[in-house]
Amino acid sequence: METNARYTLIGSFVLAVTLALFAFVYWLHNTGGLGDRQMFQVRFQSSVSGLVKGASVLFNGIRVGEVTDIELSPDAPKDVLVTLAVDKSAPVRSDTVVNVDFQGLTGAPVIELSGGAPGASPLAASNGAIPLLTAGPESTETLTQSARGTLTRLDKVIDDNSAALHDAIAGISTFAGVLSRNSERIDGILAGLERFAGGAKTKPGIYNLSARSGSPVCPGATRPQLVVPEPAAPMAFNSDKVVVLGAPPDGAPFEKAQFTDNIPAVVQAKVIESFENSGCFDAVTRPIDNLEQSDQLQTEIRQFAILMKPQPTADVEITVKLVSAGGKILGSRVFDQRALLSAVDAPSAVAALDTAFGKVLADAVPWVAQLPRAPASEKDAEPAEPDAPEPPAP
Repeated sequence: METNARYTLIGSFVLAVTLALFAFVYWLHNTGGLGDRQMFQVRFQSSVSGLVKGASVLFNGIRVGEVTDIELSPDAPKDVLVTLAVDKSAPVRSDTVVNVDFQGLTGAPVIELSGGAPGASPLAASNGAIPLLTAGPESTETLTQSARGTLTRLDKVIDDNSAALHDAIAGISTFAGVLSRNSERIDGILAGLERFAGGAKTKPGIYNLSARSGSPVCPGATRPQLVVPEPAAPMAFNSDKVVVLGAPPDGAPFEKAQFTDNIPAVVQAKVIESFENSGCFDAVTRPIDNLEQSDQLQTEIRQFAILMKPQPTADVEITVKLVSAGGKILGSRVFDQRALLSAVDAPSAVAALDTAFGKVLADAVPWVAQLPRAPASEKDAEPAEPDAPEPPAP
C-alpha cells in the first residue's frame, strides 16, 4: 500500500509540473513577457473576420502586446470592440493609426499600430474607462476585398469604354495587316535608316590574290617581251565578290569578302607578276598603244567560285593560250585546280580561292616557258602601202 501511494504522489507531482509548464509557456506567449501592461480598446467599423483572442499587437512591426477580448459594440451593431493589452513603453498616442494586417500571405491577422506625432498627447480616458482608438473603414479591408473592388472598378471602366476599346483593337489589327503586307518595304526603310545612322553591317574585308613566288623558272631571259591582256570571263565572275555556286549557307558568310578589284583585273595583275618572277621574259606588260608586236598570253576565266556540294570547295579553272606576234597559237591548255575550305566563312573562302589560283599559276608558268618559240620569219611585216596611181595623161 505504501508503494502504491508513493507512485501516486510522484505521478501527481509530475502531472502538476507539466501543466504548470504549459500554462507558463501559454501565458508567456500571449502576454509577450513580464512587463507592465496597459489596456486599450479599438472600435472597428467593419468586419474583423479571422481576428481571434491572443492575436499579436504590433507597433511599427514590433510585437508589443496581444488581443485579450473581442466583442460587438452594444450601441452600434455594425461596430466591433477589440481590447488590447499593450506594453506601457509602447508610444500609443491620440493620433495612432490602427490597421488589421497579416503575417505573410496566409498568416493569421494581427493588429498593427503605427504613426503618432512626437508632440501628440498620450491616449487616455476619463472616469477610469479604457482608452479608445477608432480604426478607419479601410483598416480591415482584406486582400480579397481589395482585389474584388479593383476588379469591379476595372469592369466598370471597360463597360463604359467598350466602343472605344473595340475601335482601338480593330485599328491595331488593320495596322498589323498593313505591316505584314509591306514587310519587305519596311525592311528596306529600316536598312536605309541603319546605314544613315552609321549602324549598318560591318564593311566587308578587302582581300587580294597571291602571285607565284619562289625560285625563277629560267636562269635567264630566253624570250622577248610578253603581253598579257585582261582575261575574258563570264559576267558572273566579272565582280569583286566571292561567287558561290549552289545554295548559299545561312547567314551569307561570304558577303563580307571583297577583292581589291574585279576578279579578271586581279587575275591579270597576278599573272603579270608571276611571269615577271619567272625570269624567262625580257619584259611582261599589259597591252600598250604603239607597242611593238610581241607574243600574247591570252587567258579566259571559266571558273572562279566556291562550290557548296558535296562540300565547300574553291574551284579555279583558267584557259591559257600563247599567241605569237604573227597570230599563231603556240600552245593552249586548260588549268583546273581545287582547294577545300577550312571553315564556312569569308577568310576561309578567299584563302581557298587563293590556294587553287596559286596551283594554277604553279602549273601554267613553267608550261608557257617551255613552249617552242615562233620562227623569226613568222613575224608579220607591216603591209606595204600601195603605189600611188599615175596621174592621167594630159
